[in-house]
Amino acid sequence: MSTVARPRASLGTQKKDVPGVQARAQAMYDGFMANAGTFGSPTVSMTVFLALITALTQAQQNATGTRAKGAATLRNTKRDALWTAMESLRAYAQGLADALNAAEAASLIESAGLLVATTRRSPKAALSATLTATPGTVHLEANASLLVGAADAHRKVTFNWEQSGDGGKTWTDLRSTPYASTDVPGLTLMSTYSFRASVTIGKDVGAWTQDVSLLVH
Repeated sequence: MSTVARPRASLGTQKKDVPGVQARAQAMYDGFMANAGTFGSPTVSMTVFLALITALTQAQQNATGTRAKGAATLRNTKRDALWTAMESLRAYAQGLADALNAAEAASLIESAGLLVATTRRSPKAALSATLTATPGTVHLEANASLLVGAADAHRKVTFNWEQSGDGGKTWTDLRSTPYASTDVPGLTLMSTYSFRASVTIGKDVGAWTQDVSLLVH
């Protein structure tokens, strides 16, 4: 079953984007200062953080305005120092957020001047094996969209199944099906079995999935 990731704090920019770094750093400074009670012990003091922001602002002005020799290198040094501090504060805020429920965590992240990264669902496995209500019977389900794909969805597809009772040393063919799931009955209780699947699309036989193991009980 797929799960929703917890809210993650994101800087929302890349280190090479100096204006983006400046804007995010200022937002973080404003957020930490406005919510000092929440962020009582930041990993970087706000005095130091403001000094890093100011140093980058001045270095950026020199690099883009005067274009003096070495100005860009100095600017990058100041940027890197600020970026390191930003990452430290982001991790600090994330640690506080991880102790809260999802809604509260997202609110805290935003109050720190950070972005809540887009939540993603973990990808569904190519094959899953679960116990059924019938003792000694396992239900296998293949991820058809992953194994077949949209381009071949209209073609004839057969799902092939195999099981192993010795940790994958030897495999036994199970009955192929036109569907992406099947039940495997008659398994010995308190024994561990491995399963894998492949698809035949037209006359082309695909590779076997990563095997999954399950203790039958």
